[in-house]
Amino acid sequence: MTGGGQVLTGGRFVRVDGGVTPGWLLVRDGLIHAMGEGGPPPVPEPVVDLRGRLVVPGFVDPHCHGGAGRSVYTGNADDVRIAAAGHLARGTTSMLASVASLALPAMEAAARAVASVIDDGSAPNVVGIHFEGPFLSPGRRGAQSPDALRAPDRAVVERLLTAAGGHAVSMTVAPELPGALELIREYADRLVISLGHTEASAAVFARAAGAGARSVTHLFNAMPPLDHREPGPVAAALLDPRLSCELIVDGHHLADDTVRLAHRTAGADRLLLVSDAMPAAGMGDGTYRFADREVTVSGGAARLCGTDTLAGSTLFVSRAFCRSVTTVGLPLADAVRMSSTTPARLLGLSDRGALRPGLRADLVELDASLSPSRVWLGGRPVLPGGGAGR
Repeated sequence: MTGGGQVLTGGRFVRVDGGVTPGWLLVRDGLIHAMGEGGPPPVPEPVVDLRGRLVVPGFVDPHCHGGAGRSVYTGNADDVRIAAAGHLARGTTSMLASVASLALPAMEAAARAVASVIDDGSAPNVVGIHFEGPFLSPGRRGAQSPDALRAPDRAVVERLLTAAGGHAVSMTVAPELPGALELIREYADRLVISLGHTEASAAVFARAAGAGARSVTHLFNAMPPLDHREPGPVAAALLDPRLSCELIVDGHHLADDTVRLAHRTAGADRLLLVSDAMPAAGMGDGTYRFADREVTVSGGAARLCGTDTLAGSTLFVSRAFCRSVTTVGLPLADAVRMSSTTPARLLGLSDRGALRPGLRADLVELDASLSPSRVWLGGRPVLPGGGAGR
């Protein structure tokens, strides 16, 4: 998707080096053509006055299960479109549709539905599929259905990849399961293998990274806590430069000091702000479904009915970005890297994730509270419902 040219002027643009430049940005053919300080050069494109507002690159979410009342893994393409549009309207210009652990035929149907909307372009911000399982630890399954979990099996992976039609990007695996390290080694050149829902020791995490794993699914959650004698997967993930780490910064999954600890240890170039959103993102409190299970949302926190187990989040990456700056106190430039640059690099999206000439004009204009006020996808303005204008 590309849009007509325009000049965004009177804005404050977060540069690749972390600085903020008051000036202008020229969009042509869906790309950032040029940018600079002060007033724009004379060009024929129409001018959009940003009135001093901040502009950051579009948010990139590697882990999203749904939103706007819909799940992305129902096998219904309309559900994928509606959920994705809800995230697009709030600045997520690139996302993976995350398929939860279900019976294998249901996971295949979900993958085919997601692949269909990628192929026909009807969910333009969906760039691939993340399989959260089914090779997860039963003891750390969180909200995942226990009946859907399996031992690592190459035949299962091949069925999922076939259903995904070339759009599978990542898979979460518990590396301590029998055969997991061999599976990681075999598929690490085809998928971003993310370690999670795990009982693994620090030593097993290190071996998994050596086998080719590159990421950690929602660090701290669904894994043993940091212990002074058994540091476990948390310490291994934070200290290993080969691993990027997802954080769910919604105020429920992680204490703010925990986020600060991760930031000081691993840094913004290895941390990813993800939504892990379920259907209640953008909706109110109430009862919803997570895979084949019932979830109650109260005060914005989603939990399996009758338990304290968190079942995804009601988060958008835009909100995680805002909380990271205004509540946690991270530098603005680091929050930009964690919500755009670092996840784009992990997913191999070399054409986006920063404000730089030659990259896609995926842009988010922020108001004074750091909430999205306007979004551009490939140079086209995004309508309030998540559709693209002209």
